[in-house]
Amino acid sequence: MTEGVFRVALQPEDGSGTVDQYLRRKTTLKNKGSELILEELEVPDMDAAMAALVKAEADIILMSGIEWADIEEKDGLKIAAVLPRREPTWVLISDDKPEYLPRRSIIICPHRLVRRQMRRARRDAHTMSLEDAKEKFGAPEDDTWSGLVPWMSELLGKGEIDAFIIDRGRWELAGIRNRRHTLGMQRNQRDRAHFIPPTFSGFTLLVSRSGFPSGQLSNLHDWVSESALKTEYNLWDGISHENRNLIAIHAEQRGVGAILREAEQNEDLQLQESLLDIEGRVMTGGTRIEIRMETLSANGWRTVGLERTSPLDFAYEESIRMIVEWKDLMEVVAEQHFDPENPESKSQFFKWS
Repeated sequence: MTEGVFRVALQPEDGSGTVDQYLRRKTTLKNKGSELILEELEVPDMDAAMAALVKAEADIILMSGIEWADIEEKDGLKIAAVLPRREPTWVLISDDKPEYLPRRSIIICPHRLVRRQMRRARRDAHTMSLEDAKEKFGAPEDDTWSGLVPWMSELLGKGEIDAFIIDRGRWELAGIRNRRHTLGMQRNQRDRAHFIPPTFSGFTLLVSRSGFPSGQLSNLHDWVSESALKTEYNLWDGISHENRNLIAIHAEQRGVGAILREAEQNEDLQLQESLLDIEGRVMTGGTRIEIRMETLSANGWRTVGLERTSPLDFAYEESIRMIVEWKDLMEVVAEQHFDPENPESKSQFFKWS
């Protein structure tokens, strides 16, 4: 392998934007005169990428945040660089916002968690999976994302569905012209439905063997994104393996000023008091990390969640406290309680399925 040249194992673009972001970032650095040389080694899947790394045919593997989290045996591997995080929110492709969709709308959504969030926003809507949509409307010839997005767009154009939901990366790469609406966290509009994106949304990683000179990739690395990734991973790794895909975790660095303005708008006195002294001055400046996590019952009618804001230096300690609180919450909501409408029976407040 040529000295000073790093080979990157690259899987086919799945529409999420992971490969696209890497290539864009590489081009940007090249145009700025960077001496970093990256060559792509195309591989069919993650197994082939890992094999290439073991055989030293590749120095680095490009992967998403969820792909990294799903690797059970990480010994001998390390994250060499985290690229700037892509916008993690998902988008609703429709003529109207969620609250203005027609009654009993038909909505296709590929992610189980986001389907539950949409049911919370619109109890009357019929939110279906891709599998159910294929059975109902007939699957497209191209069953990859490059074919699925145009297929859903065509169903929308024919009026057979009222909307569909996809992650922002796939929407941007599809190049469709339909109207879209961000399913955001609505920090400033608490009266609107909020959507915490699925855990690890928007992360692009370069993973190498232990001992790889990560400093060589410093121009690609984004420290803010790395901090968010570590916080989300600590929480994700600390909770039960069961139903992880039904728990949304989102971490983000934010300035004190932005947090205070939001707290004032939302009349959040508790948050204001935690940041200000008795004279109304900020007690401690600097960056904070905001962490939000939630899960929803199968019908979307009940939500269990936590929100915390902590100084950046104490992000790890805050995540440990949140894990403990989350486990306690899960135990409480799983308990059987007396049903006031039927005192002789018991009911469970929260049901996963």
